[in-house]
Amino acid sequence: MKDKRSVQFLQALLLAGLGGFVFGSSGVAQDQTGGIKVQDCVVRFAAEIQVPALETGRVAHVHVQANDAINVGQPIARLDDQTLLMRRKAAQTRLVAAQTDADSVIELQYAEAALKEANAEYKLNSEIQEKIGGSIARQRMRQLSLSVERGVLEVAQARQRIDHARVELDLRQAEVAMLDDQLKNLHVDSPLDGVVLSVDRSAGEWIEKGQPIATVAQIDRLHVHALIDSAKISPMTCRNLLVTVTWIDPSTNRERVLQGRVLSVDPQRLPGARFRLHAEIVNRTVPGHDSAWLLHPGTDVEMIVHPAPSTAQRAGDSSHR
Repeated sequence: MKDKRSVQFLQALLLAGLGGFVFGSSGVAQDQTGGIKVQDCVVRFAAEIQVPALETGRVAHVHVQANDAINVGQPIARLDDQTLLMRRKAAQTRLVAAQTDADSVIELQYAEAALKEANAEYKLNSEIQEKIGGSIARQRMRQLSLSVERGVLEVAQARQRIDHARVELDLRQAEVAMLDDQLKNLHVDSPLDGVVLSVDRSAGEWIEKGQPIATVAQIDRLHVHALIDSAKISPMTCRNLLVTVTWIDPSTNRERVLQGRVLSVDPQRLPGARFRLHAEIVNRTVPGHDSAWLLHPGTDVEMIVHPAPSTAQRAGDSSHR
């Protein structure tokens, strides 16, 4: 009697969490809302990414191991950075020198002062020549005129050198920025929240740019691929429908339930009037264990597709014809 009451109490708890489901003594969910049960299901990671090295070099340190939980942006590995750090130090020194040259206006100021002096001397001698004709030799006036022209060219040359210094400064800044980017690329970080499936390089090994250093998978979202009979639901009406997956947790022998949505339906039809449906399930962590997840790829699950009311009505009408 006590065991029977325990089973009834467990059924009541599960019923409260699932609403439209009831459970028999076997613990398998029985849908009471017109949902379509699908048992031909395969659970996979929502994404599996081979994380590549962004530069070529020696692996200096690996921060993770296979099966580690990982967060987006968390370090996976680091390549040796000693050579790049020395190159950056040299580039920074050249940048400081270029900044000094670009900021220096002494040469321009000197050329402008010399031009001002040449103009003043030429003007003074010209006024004297106008008042007292022939008092200044023609050769002297030509020399003064050439001094003014030379002063104009020296000013233009000084300004051109400043422009060149600024271009050199831009190049040195770009060089430092490029080295900073390369240094950043030596740090390989996770592109997603999930789990480390494999680590393909160890510390001390050489790796080429683009080669995978680790493989990570998204586990907070899982994809369920299922085969469905088109006589039960039209593939044209499946997209974005609510789905529920249920399974027996072997560690607790309890029924687990998660929900999600239909992502897409393959255009190809399979023998037996079936089609392949793809749904995304929102996974959850085990209460009290942030790194442990309820559902794992490969778990044997049953999925229920919940048609929209109008869709369910049409399916029911067609079954009576």
